[in-house]
Amino acid sequence: MSLRQELDGNVEALQLLPKAKEDERIALEEYSDVCKELSDARKKVAFNLSQSVTKILPSLGLDGSVLQIQLSFRPGGFKEPYCGSENIGVDVADFLLLRQKIKHGDNEEIGVPSDDMLGTSHGGHIEQVGSSGEISRVLLACETALPGSIGATCNSFANSAENLASQVDLKMPPISIIYDEIDAHVGGRAAVTVAKLLADQSQSCCQSTNARASKSGSQVIAITHSASLAAIADRHIVVERGVSGRSSSLPIRIHVVDGPSRRKEIARMASGDLASGEAETFADALIRDALLHKET
Repeated sequence: MSLRQELDGNVEALQLLPKAKEDERIALEEYSDVCKELSDARKKVAFNLSQSVTKILPSLGLDGSVLQIQLSFRPGGFKEPYCGSENIGVDVADFLLLRQKIKHGDNEEIGVPSDDMLGTSHGGHIEQVGSSGEISRVLLACETALPGSIGATCNSFANSAENLASQVDLKMPPISIIYDEIDAHVGGRAAVTVAKLLADQSQSCCQSTNARASKSGSQVIAITHSASLAAIADRHIVVERGVSGRSSSLPIRIHVVDGPSRRKEIARMASGDLASGEAETFADALIRDALLHKET
């Protein structure tokens, strides 16, 4: 009977409707105000992160590259702010990788623009203009400038509104970050810098998850041909193709190297089969430098 009355509109629900609409309007206004505060905070972080990452990029072999984080509004803006589970607020962030040409009179050079320089930039969305190695190095620079940013992104769903309401003891699950040839087309000092920043990220991953998850939780995995990167790894795993024989498929052999076998492998990565004695001396120097970096 009560359901039929409700459908007919002859119940108290119709009297409560105006108040419900007013409560909804007030809640929407409050949420919109919070979105404005969040948007202002994001603008500051986007600017600071763009500046910090741009300063790191030259040391990673990306001379003259500029990271620019642009924020735009979702459809609806502050009047109808988005309230889905995967993201909060009205902002959409685009990551642009630019090559900046700066004019000094009649001359041009690549670099980061200053206030008194007239420059024109070329590039676009990083996923469209950047190679996989470049994208990985920009990601590494972001993690260096803002430690924990990758983990926060990976665990964004775990911290969504739905899960926050259902979890009594909130824990950050461990993550694995895989870099596929992050040091491609990079050598010398830049390759060493990439290796050291990856080692720092690996340490910060373990520290950031230590209090919330297992001590050995998160890890960084790097697929590389760089002797510098292999020397600084906590565990060195070799993947190599075997002899096929009569089979049409090539068998894959995977094994961990340590001690003398690791030194020989790093020497091989550095020089191939040339000057094995000098290469092993160089491998010893790389391993020694890596240990010193981890201790500092």
